[in-house]
Amino acid sequence: METIKFLVNVFYLYLLAGAIFAALFVWRGAAVLDEAARGISWKTRALLFPGSVALWPVLLRKWLKKSH
Repeated sequence: METIKFLVNVFYLYLLAGAIFAALFVWRGAAVLDEAARGISWKTRALLFPGSVALWPVLLRKWLKKSH
């Protein structure tokens, strides 16, 4: 039972980190990775948010590579 609680807590931490990252990414990072994302509407940013939460490690790596 403790293992399940631990895994659930790890999952929640992953989602929390993803939500924080996604907020920053849809605000700034999407435009860095793709110039077509500059000036996109808030509705489009809202559509990018869930995918950014789920895939935040991949997007973070790409964002860091692109900014260097």
